Amino acid sequence: MNKKWKWIAAFVLCAIVLVGNRLQENGQLNVDVKKIVYSSEDLTMMRNLLREVFGSETDTTITVSSETINQELLSFVAVKPFDNGYLLTYEQAIPILAIENGLVVYTGHSKTTGKTISVFYEDDTTITYGNVDSFSLLPYTSIERGSTIANKEIGDLYIKIEKDGKVLNLEETLEWMKEHTQS
Repeated sequence: MNKKWKWIAAFVLCAIVLVGNRLQENGQLNVDVKKIVYSSEDLTMMRNLLREVFGSETDTTITVSSETINQELLSFVAVKPFDNGYLLTYEQAIPILAIENGLVVYTGHSKTTGKTISVFYEDDTTITYGNVDSFSLLPYTSIERGSTIANKEIGDLYIKIEKDGKVLNLEETLEWMKEHTQS
């Protein structure tokens, strides 16, 4: 019964956003609904609000051991700064896996980073992967830990990690990668 109410609330929230967007386009509402809905701070606030209202489901599984996730990400041979992030050079193709549960917030093509995908994780970390060769997820797709989000062939992969609104420097980025890929 509880899941039914969650779906009804999600439907009502979606309808409110769509109606608000339509009213804003017609000039009847002075608030830019798209700006509110698409910013990561507001997504965090909405997610936390919905968690408080509906509570979190109890996990009935017990984790015995934690497998490594995305260890191939550490197999780069060179790194250099690029556009507020870093270019990691790979000599072999690698899959890019979700390090934990999250939400895809952007997929598209950027002038500086080519095919790009950004993922917002539950720990308030946003990771942007650029120069990827393929991805098959759309924005606002929910992802689970260990699922493939993109693929990178031989060459440079752009990565930018934002934690709590701050872009990590090279040392912090490498430390974060080691910590989250070998957990």
